[in-house]
Amino acid sequence: MEKLKQPNVVFIISDQWSTKIADGLSNNKNNIETPYLDKLAKEGIAFTNSYSSYPLCCPARASMFTGCMPHDNGVSHNQEIWQHVFGKLPKKDEIKTLGGTLEKAGYETAYFGKEHASEYGYDGIQNKGSMLYSAGGFISEGSVFDSIFTKDAINYLRKEHNKPFYMTLSLINPHDICKALLCEGGLSNKSIMDTIIFCDQEDKPYLRNSERGKLPDNFNSPPIEGMAEYRDSIYSANDAFDENLWRRFISTYSILIEKTDWYIGLVLEELERQGLTEDTLVIFTSDHGDMLGAHKLVAKTYMYEESVKTHAILRYPNLIKEGQINSHSFINTIDLMPTILDICNVKIPDTVKGKSFKPECLGEKTSNFKETFSENMFCKMLRFDNFKYVESVVYGTRYKILFDLEKDADETENVFNKKGYEEISKYAEDRMKRYLEEENLEDVYFDYNKIFKGKVKIGS
Repeated sequence: MEKLKQPNVVFIISDQWSTKIADGLSNNKNNIETPYLDKLAKEGIAFTNSYSSYPLCCPARASMFTGCMPHDNGVSHNQEIWQHVFGKLPKKDEIKTLGGTLEKAGYETAYFGKEHASEYGYDGIQNKGSMLYSAGGFISEGSVFDSIFTKDAINYLRKEHNKPFYMTLSLINPHDICKALLCEGGLSNKSIMDTIIFCDQEDKPYLRNSERGKLPDNFNSPPIEGMAEYRDSIYSANDAFDENLWRRFISTYSILIEKTDWYIGLVLEELERQGLTEDTLVIFTSDHGDMLGAHKLVAKTYMYEESVKTHAILRYPNLIKEGQINSHSFINTIDLMPTILDICNVKIPDTVKGKSFKPECLGEKTSNFKETFSENMFCKMLRFDNFKYVESVVYGTRYKILFDLEKDADETENVFNKKGYEEISKYAEDRMKRYLEEENLEDVYFDYNKIFKGKVKIGS
């Protein structure tokens, strides 16, 4: 069989897109239509058990571009830890990046859109478009800037390319929803919801004249103790918000999803127009999801499925068979970089901790993806079989939480050490302990100085 030439790469990232709302497999809620994402999935492979390394923008994105967990690459909060604690960033030649590796392999490189990855995303990038955007994303910025980023991407695809290219299009939305309810100063501040007046009352029309978005089934189920640092968070549950306000919030988010899907469609159509579809690997993912009223929470960081689960959809007609759905492999943000490099026939750097799931894209079933881990500032998560185990330290109290996702998809009951779950609880507890030892972590709780001091060489 003739060896395939190296593909072009188009890496599309959305921000805060929940798989619970629109998963790319037409399992959409609230009358949302995502024809372009659905088409992409039908023409390639969709992984339904893909998880964020850390369900927060900056740590998740840094993991995408380094193939390392946040506790390894030094980006463990939206305030880049090296800059915040040490006043400097890690040396780029100590932690290899996706862009830098592809550039050295002879790829032309481009990045358009939100970076917010401690500059790991920009490493090795030759083309950065008409504007740089590295912040977290505040009210309505995606609705203003995503069109610019998409136009840059389309113009780049129209250029003549004499060698394979790697292009990232990193869209801000649906992140505009992030502070729609709980922006600083409360509802006295204007937000994206104030601009979408047609869904503020039940008698006004919504998408295609349907009723406004419904509350999630677990809306009235309070967070399990240990799952949320809610007391000091701007993302806290608030019973002061009535049902009308929550439904406006969900409806606004739905509109942002549809607009983001349209931008994705513009890029896919341009690939087709330029005759690049067959020779281009397209990957779609998100850094994390959004709680969107589940357990009366909004935003991210939590280890609930609404927040921690992500998309992983890949299309490459020259290699990947269309119409595949993989529901048995547990993959992670850190696995994206090695998979892209593997498909591009580029050597994976030794600094990468993630694993390539290229064999899974080809329909094989390996033993490498039977489990995955995630982390945030106060906990670690283990996902395996039908279970999720979370160990946390919240306000000085340690918690051990086990969910049986097959019986309790809404995550409303902690079954750790309950009758019938003793054996699986012991396994999960022991596996987490081994993981911490393997990763040289002292605890599930982050201590900046203990974890990072001396682990990575710091630039001058």
